[in-house]
Order: sequence, then C-alpha cells, then structure tokens
Amino acid sequence: MVQRKHLLLLPLLLLVLFTSCGQQRHHWYRKSFSPEEKTALARTLVDGISNYYQGSPACQLILEEARTLDPNNALVYREIGVPYLKRGIASAFPHYYGKAADLDPLGWTGWRGYLYLYFYHDYERALTDFNRLDTITPGVVDYPQSVSVDFMRGICYLQLGQYPSAISYFDQHIKYETGVTGFKYIAPETFLFRGIAYLKMGDPATAIQSFETGLTLEDYNADLLYWLAKTHAQEGHTAQARRYLAQARQAFAKNDYNRRPYVEEFYQLYETDLTALASVLN
Repeated sequence: MVQRKHLLLLPLLLLVLFTSCGQQRHHWYRKSFSPEEKTALARTLVDGISNYYQGSPACQLILEEARTLDPNNALVYREIGVPYLKRGIASAFPHYYGKAADLDPLGWTGWRGYLYLYFYHDYERALTDFNRLDTITPGVVDYPQSVSVDFMRGICYLQLGQYPSAISYFDQHIKYETGVTGFKYIAPETFLFRGIAYLKMGDPATAIQSFETGLTLEDYNADLLYWLAKTHAQEGHTAQARRYLAQARQAFAKNDYNRRPYVEEFYQLYETDLTALASVLN
C-alpha cells in the first residue's frame, strides 16, 4: 500500500520539478542586456563566424542574431551580403551592402563601388560610389579593397568608351603612385589598360609605348606581350608581332597573366586569343 502511494506521488513530483525548471529557463532567456552588452555580443558573434563555412545556414543564423542585437552594425550587413555576392544572387547584394554603406559610408562606399565594377560591370554606379567617397575624404586617394579609386575610375571610363577620361585617370594614378611609393611599384595593368584606351582612340604608336612601359615593370606579363603583338600585327609589323606573341605564349604557359578570383578580369587573356593571333600571323 505504501509503495502504491509512492508511485502515485511520482508524477506530481515530476510536474513540480519540470515546472520549476521551466520557470528558471524562461527567466534566463528573458534576461535583458544593456545597449553596450548588445553591441559587444554582436561583435563577438561576428568574430565567431570564421569557424563556419561562409554562407552556410549556421553562419547566416549567427549573423541574423548579431543583427537583432545590434541593427546599426555595418559589418554585420556586409557579412550577410558577402555569400549572396559570391554566389551571384544580385537581388540581395545591393540591399545588404547598401545598408552597410549607409551605416558606415567611409568604410563601405568604396567597397561597394569596387564590387559594382568587378562583379557587376555597373560602371555608372561604381563611379557614383567612388565620387561620393571623394566627398567623404577630400584630398585623399582612397584604396577600397587595396585598389586605387583613380585606377578603377580609369577602368570605368575605358569600359564606357570615354577614352580621354580613362587616360586622364590612369595618368593621375601613375603620377600619384610615382610620388608616393615609386614608379617601380605601379601595377603593370595600369599601362595595359591605358594602352588599350589609346588603341581604341586610333593611336597605336602611343599604345605601343604604354605597353612597352608596362613591360619595364614586369617583362614576363603575357597580357602586355599579347597586346604588343596584336598592335604590331595590326600595323603590319609582322616580325615584331611574331616575336612578342612567342614571348606571350611562354608567359601564358607559366600562368603569368592577369586574372582574379570569382570573376573574369577585364580584357581577360585566353589560349584561344593567342591561337587566333598566331593563325593571322601565319
């Protein structure tokens, strides 16, 4: 009889225990945080996403939690937007990067312009962001993603067919880099793109000079060698064209050509370009 009473009391005891634990859990989860604590917690969550695959459900869930804690954290919006950018989901990229740029114009306006340029080839929007960044940092040449805004503006105008403006910005970039870090540290692509601009303006002689100047900085650059070969071929300088093309093919075989992750480089060089030019020359 005593044992039966004990059995009857067991469900009641379990009910009391679970109710008590539930109240404790409810109380813990409803703990309020100060604004400073929320900011710190959001920062901790963002720091922790390096342990997760970028764009995975777990990573995005953590970032959404960080956004809930601190909706004014520009870095959170940027990190949420990165996977959409890399996966080509254009409908989501502008929203998140736009929010990051709104919250931190100095930190993210130039980056967004860089992405408009290289990922979406949206030259007008890229120029708008680069020009807006100039108003934030007057008298300063900015380097979002470690790339000069003057160099990128040159590419924008080159792609828009506004060749004098493109050349002007490439020259401005060359002058600034020469004064700050020295001529030998200028990226050879500057002279490649400037030469292409001259070529499209109908000035092959100056284009050749620009390509040759680039080679003084990197004499094994397949892109510069190819465009020298192409320009000489157009001008009827067959011997020079064949010599440069042979060098370009050697450099290309050693992977000494312009390329970038995720997206195609402007005027990307392919094996088919070399083969086609060789067919013309032969």
